[in-house]
Amino acid sequence: MPFTATTPRSYGTARGWRVFIYLVTPPMIVVFLICPFLFDSDQSLLVYGPIGAVMWGMAGLFSVLLYDVYKGRHTFSAQGIRYRGAFRSKDLPLAAIKGYRTDDNYTYIVPVSRQYRGIRIGYTSEGYAEIQQWLAARFPDLDAQQVQQDAERLLLEEDFGRNPAEREANLAGARHVSWVLNAAGCLSGAWLLFWPEPYDWAVWAGLGVPPLAAAALFWHRGLLCFDDSNHSARPAITAALLFPPLGLLLRGLFDFELLAYQPLAPYAAGTALLMATALVLGSPQLLATSGRRVLLTGGIMAVLYGAAAVVTVNCVFDTSGPRVYAVPVLDKQLSGGQTSSYYLNVGPWGARAQPENVEVSKTLYQQTVIGDTVHIYQRPGRLGAAWFSTGK
Repeated sequence: MPFTATTPRSYGTARGWRVFIYLVTPPMIVVFLICPFLFDSDQSLLVYGPIGAVMWGMAGLFSVLLYDVYKGRHTFSAQGIRYRGAFRSKDLPLAAIKGYRTDDNYTYIVPVSRQYRGIRIGYTSEGYAEIQQWLAARFPDLDAQQVQQDAERLLLEEDFGRNPAEREANLAGARHVSWVLNAAGCLSGAWLLFWPEPYDWAVWAGLGVPPLAAAALFWHRGLLCFDDSNHSARPAITAALLFPPLGLLLRGLFDFELLAYQPLAPYAAGTALLMATALVLGSPQLLATSGRRVLLTGGIMAVLYGAAAVVTVNCVFDTSGPRVYAVPVLDKQLSGGQTSSYYLNVGPWGARAQPENVEVSKTLYQQTVIGDTVHIYQRPGRLGAAWFSTGK
């Protein structure tokens, strides 16, 4: 436990994180401080002045971070919890603690009223697991409490069944539907991203899962939700709506290059509007209680699906014959990072009056040397947006 009745316990930043910050932050501060002096003195102050100010501001920000890591500590005692940082401090008596909430990065200690300020403890703190155990032994988990209360409210809603037993059965059915849809969403996204074979089947899966999820949301109105960030007892279908369009979008970036985006805008807007309408109409209870968040989250998911779907349909289902251009390979470039991208610099062709880089597969990149000839296959697009691919 963090402390006994007579022994307070204090926690700072965990040793590994302290060492990392102490090693990395000072050089960054120096770089930000000296960079403005490296600008060409003949260049306009109007251009470089704001950039220099931003860099000095970043140096100040990292200096504050460094000092806060050195100074900041959370102290637990029999009287309460105290935070002392670089420029602020907080005291929260035990009697004033309502409970705690957690997310992936922080534990939030929530006060009983606005008279007190809450305290946030990051996962980079010393004894973070120990602190969480101590809190769990003394105070309620407000997230779990909220889920329990929401479940109890759902079982009282007459719209979800004639009696509590029927409502509980309907909620269990919604959980099963949620699990199936989310599994399908994860699998279709992974299928598209890592091994899209057979290609058309993978594409149809990515296109089909989100509308099925929207239909399920409408069918189980009020028992499913598409945003699981509010710790609701309603099972969420977030993965079913998010991962397939992400897979489609990334697949499109890997496999096709559009020559024009404007022809797709009306189709994308219409598709997004239909999806957003289905999501919002399928969430009447959430819309009534969290309207702004529901509209924002639904809008983002709908726009993502609209963009991914129309690009995919435009390119994958374009059955027209290609216009083929034979072009010389002038250079090769490999862009590193977490994932590698492969580029060939090719000569002018069609609408391209100058040599330019085209992204290609790893296989084509390895099979090609400078001076080889590759072929550009240009098509008009099923929805009117011209696109091309590159091959031998």
